[in-house]
Amino acid sequence: MENINLTDEQKKSENSRIYVLFYSFFLIPFMIAVFGAVFFLLFKFVTYETNDVEELLNQVKIGSASKRWQSAFELAKVLNNPDSNPLSSSFKDQLSSAYERSIHDDPLVRSYLAMAMGATQDTTFGNPLINGLEDKSLETRIAAIQALGMIKYAAAVNPISQLIKTADNESERLSATISLGMIGDDSAVPHLVKLLEDEEANIRWDAAIALAKMGNDSGAYIIEGLLDRDYLNKFNEIDPVEQNKVLMVAIKTASILFDKRFEDNLILLSKNDKDLSIRDAAIKALEKNYSNGTNKL
Repeated sequence: MENINLTDEQKKSENSRIYVLFYSFFLIPFMIAVFGAVFFLLFKFVTYETNDVEELLNQVKIGSASKRWQSAFELAKVLNNPDSNPLSSSFKDQLSSAYERSIHDDPLVRSYLAMAMGATQDTTFGNPLINGLEDKSLETRIAAIQALGMIKYAAAVNPISQLIKTADNESERLSATISLGMIGDDSAVPHLVKLLEDEEANIRWDAAIALAKMGNDSGAYIIEGLLDRDYLNKFNEIDPVEQNKVLMVAIKTASILFDKRFEDNLILLSKNDKDLSIRDAAIKALEKNYSNGTNKL
């Protein structure tokens, strides 16, 4: 009669098979799941973002080099949200202090802190930002210029105008010109009028647009040119996409500043332009301010 009991050798073989099944179907998948969960939690921790301005500013103060500029960037983004909560006086003081201390930090940190202050549209930050116009870094100077325009700080008109005279970088001078227009104070008008004769076309254009938005027609002849594709075609550095943007801005400006000199070009654009969005914008501008022009359509 055959022995039905398993031998020691058979028992070892059976146990070995059970261990293989255990590792294959339970332990290894379990370990993969555990490591996956740990990796996910670490990833969430590293990439954690918050909308709390106090916490973001604190990270700017004490975070690592990469964390500081990222937190400053997030802070600017959060404060740019029109639905953000009102800022306390304590927070404003801390933000100003952080900006002043960032003078020797990564330019990205200082630049984003300037944009964060600009996003608040609060003139409380005017003086620290004016100090930023003296920075050695071009990047942080431009950020300060833009932020002063965003908060519409009238006291910055003279220092920004002086900067336009002395700066040798076109981007900086252009940002300063745009900022004067954003500030919109009457004291900026004489400075902008002088810029209508600047050697750089972009600066002439933005000075004319800034003046028009302030109700001043000194640069109307320049805007008249911006409404003409033949004129814009003379600038080889402007690609078709940029050309359409320039035309759209000029049309919107013509809607703000009524001037008969714009009418003929608006009619041509409304009838013949190759871009339908430009045609539509020109038609709307004519309908808004130029009743005679609509009769000619």
